[in-house]
Amino acid sequence: MLGFNATAGYAVGVELGVDFIRVLTVNLAGKSISCNELSLEDTSVRNVVTEIVTCIKRESAILPKSKLGIIGVGLGVPGLVDFTSGNILYAPNLGWSDVPIRAYMEAHINLPVFVDNEANAGALAEQLFGVGTTDENAIYFSVGAGIGVGIILNHTIIRGSGGAAGEFGHMIIETRGLRCSCGSRGCLEMYASTRALVAKYAQLTGHTKTVDEIIQDLHVGDPNAREAIDSVGRYLGMGVSNLINGLNPSLVVIGNHLSEARDRLLTIVTEVVDTSALKVPGTIARIELSSLGRNSTAIGAASLALNDYFQGPFPFSHAAEPSRSGYR
Repeated sequence: MLGFNATAGYAVGVELGVDFIRVLTVNLAGKSISCNELSLEDTSVRNVVTEIVTCIKRESAILPKSKLGIIGVGLGVPGLVDFTSGNILYAPNLGWSDVPIRAYMEAHINLPVFVDNEANAGALAEQLFGVGTTDENAIYFSVGAGIGVGIILNHTIIRGSGGAAGEFGHMIIETRGLRCSCGSRGCLEMYASTRALVAKYAQLTGHTKTVDEIIQDLHVGDPNAREAIDSVGRYLGMGVSNLINGLNPSLVVIGNHLSEARDRLLTIVTEVVDTSALKVPGTIARIELSSLGRNSTAIGAASLALNDYFQGPFPFSHAAEPSRSGYR
C-alpha cells in the first residue's frame, strides 16, 4: 500500500521583517520542524542576503537526513514584489527599490527560491493551515511595523497587474496626517501598526516600551496599555471596514505581531466594523485572529516552495499558486 512520506524532504520559509529575519522549516506536509529568529540592525541588501543565506545553510546542516533534502526556499518581504521574476520592486520600510533578491539568493544556494509579499505569504498560510481553510474569499491583515494585506478571491491570491495589490497599509485615513515612509501622509500603518502602538503608549505615559512589553502590560490590566491598544484597534477597524465594504470577504484574519493583543484588539476592531461596515458585507464577514501567530508569513513562504515541487497545490490544499519549472 502506497503512502505519503512527509519526512522525505523539507522546505524553508523566510520572513524578512523591518528589523528581523525569521527562518522556519516545514516537512512535505507543511508541518513546522524548526523556527529561528535573529535581529537585524543592518538592512543593506548585501547584509540581508548574507544573513538569510547563512541561516538557510545552517538549517540545512542540522536537518535530519532525508531523500530529497531541502526542495526549495520561500521568502516573504515587506514590499511590492514581481512574483514571476522574484524582484523586490519597492520596500519603503527597508529603503529598497528594484532588488533582484531571488537572483542574489540563488547565486549562493543551489535551490529554487520563491519571493512574495509577506502578507500574501501569510494569507496563503492561513488558507492552507489556519483559520481560512474553508473560505473562498478572505483577507489577511499582517500588522507589524507596517501593515500589508493579502487578498484571496476564489481561492486565489490577488497580486495585481504590477505586484502592488494589497498595499492597504498606505490607504489614507487621515488627511494631512503623519508622514509615512512611502512619502505620503495619513497612511493606515502610521496609526494602526506596532510602531503606532509604541508611539501612542509613549504619548500617554512619557515612557517608551517595546511592543511585547506593552502587550504584556495589557494582559495584566494596565490602563495605559489598554488605551494604546484601543487607539490602534480603532484605526485598524476602520481599515478592516473599508476592505469588507470593497471586497466582500467571508473572513478577515488579523495576524502578525499585533495579533498577540488577542481578545482586546479583536473586540475593538469588531466594534468599529459593526458600526462602520455596510450591513450586508459586514454581516457576512467574520473577523478572527491568526491561529498561526507570528509564523504565518514564514509558513506561507515555505508553502510556495512546496506548491512548486508538487507542480501545483501540494497535498491537503486547494490553493491555486503558479509554479516555476526547470528545477527538476
